[in-house]
Amino acid sequence: MAITATGIGSGLDVNSIVSQLMSAERAPTDKRLTAAEQDTKSQISAFGTLSSALSSLQSALQKFDGPGSLSGRKATPASGAGFTASASSGAAPGRYMISVESLAQAHRLQSAAVARNPDGSQPQLGYGTLSISIGGAAAVDVSIASGSGSLNAIRDAINAQAGDRVAATVVSGDSGDVLFIASRTTGTAGAVSITASGGDGGLAALDTTSGTITTKDAAQDAQVVIDGITHTAKGNTLSDAISGITLTLSKANPGTPYALDVSEDTSSLKTTLNGFVSAYNAALTQIRSLSAAGGEGATAGPLSGDAATRSIQQTLRNAIGGSYQAFSAIGLKTAVDGTLTLDSGKLDAALASDPNAIKKVFGETADFGKGLRDNLQNLLGDQGLVPSRQKSLADRTKAQAKQRADFEDRMTRLEDSYRRQFTALDSMMARLQGTSNFVSQQISLLNK
Repeated sequence: MAITATGIGSGLDVNSIVSQLMSAERAPTDKRLTAAEQDTKSQISAFGTLSSALSSLQSALQKFDGPGSLSGRKATPASGAGFTASASSGAAPGRYMISVESLAQAHRLQSAAVARNPDGSQPQLGYGTLSISIGGAAAVDVSIASGSGSLNAIRDAINAQAGDRVAATVVSGDSGDVLFIASRTTGTAGAVSITASGGDGGLAALDTTSGTITTKDAAQDAQVVIDGITHTAKGNTLSDAISGITLTLSKANPGTPYALDVSEDTSSLKTTLNGFVSAYNAALTQIRSLSAAGGEGATAGPLSGDAATRSIQQTLRNAIGGSYQAFSAIGLKTAVDGTLTLDSGKLDAALASDPNAIKKVFGETADFGKGLRDNLQNLLGDQGLVPSRQKSLADRTKAQAKQRADFEDRMTRLEDSYRRQFTALDSMMARLQGTSNFVSQQISLLNK
C-alpha cells in the first residue's frame, strides 16, 4: 500500500500518526468528561421537571387560601325581576324579596332647536363662557370664541374642555339642530347646572336657570326595597346592599318584589379539590419516574439513588398519611401506590353537614394545609432543597466546562508537540534517505 508523504520527502505520514496518537490520548478522558456532562444535564432537566411538578402542587394548594376553601354561592333571581345578581362565598344562603323602585340615570339636557341658514350652514348661537358644574361642585369654564358659536362648535368646545364631566352631542331634525349635554355621573349627585356669562349674550339660551335649555332626562338615583328596607344608590350596580351579593339593576318594577334565592354551590370547590388531587398525583408520578431504579430491561431515572427524591416523596406521603382520617371524612382516598382519588358523593355529604369541612383540612391554619404549605416552601423557597440542588448542578456545569476547556487546551498543546516531533523525524529521515542513496551510488560506482 502506498504511503502518503507530507511533502518533505521521507514518506512518513505525520498527519496519520499524530491523528492516531491523539485519538488514543483523547478517548479515555473525553469519554469520562462527556459521561459526566450528560449526567449533569440529565439531572438539571430532572430537577427542572421536579420543580415544575411541585410548583403546580403548591399553586393548587394556594387556591384554598382565604375563601377558596369555602363553598361558593349561587344567586338566582326570579324571572322578570329586573336585576341580576352574583354572590361571593361570604353571602348567607337564603331568600330575599327585592323590588326595583327606580333605576339610576344621568341628568341630560336638551337645547331648543336652532334652524339652519338657507345655505344649510349652522348659525352662530353666541360666544362667551359656559360654566358647567356637576352636583354643585366647582364649575369648569368652557370658552366659546367669537365666530365659533355654532352648535357643532359649542359641542366640540364642551367635549374638549369639560369632557371628563359631561358629554355633548348634536342631533339634527326637521326643525333644526338640538344640542344635548349629558352628565357622566349617574344619580342625583350628577345633576348638571350651566351658567352663561360674557360675550354677546347669545349663550344665555344654554343657561339652566334662565335659558331655554330643558331637562330631557332627570338626574335620578337607583332605589330598591329589600325585605322592606329601602336602599338608594347613585348607580345601577349595588355591592353594598346585601353582604356578599352584588345586584345589577336593569328594569324598574315599582312596588313589585321578586325573589332572590342564594344557595350553596360546591362546584367551584370540587374543581379546586380535584385540581389538588391531580397536581398531587402528577407530582408523585414524576418523582417515581425520575428516581426509578431501573434493571431487568427498565431504564433507570436520571435521579435514581438520589436522596433528595426519596426525601421529597417521603415528605408528601407523610403529610397525607398524617391526615388520613380528615381526608377520609371529606371523600379523599389513598390508593396502594399513594395516589389520591375523590369520592364526590362523600364530599357532598360532608359539606352538607359542615360547610367548613374543606377549610378544616386545607385552610391556611389547618394542620394539613399549613404543614404542606410549609413543606413545599422548604422545598421550593430561595433556600429550599430543590433550588439548592439546582444551584449545585449549575456550579458543577461551570466546573465541567472549565475541565473541558482545560482538556481541549492540553490536547491542542500535545498535538502541536507531536506534530513538531514527527515533522522533525520526517525531516531527519529525509536527510538520512538522501545520504543512504548517495552511499549506495558510490558503492555501485566502485564495483564497476
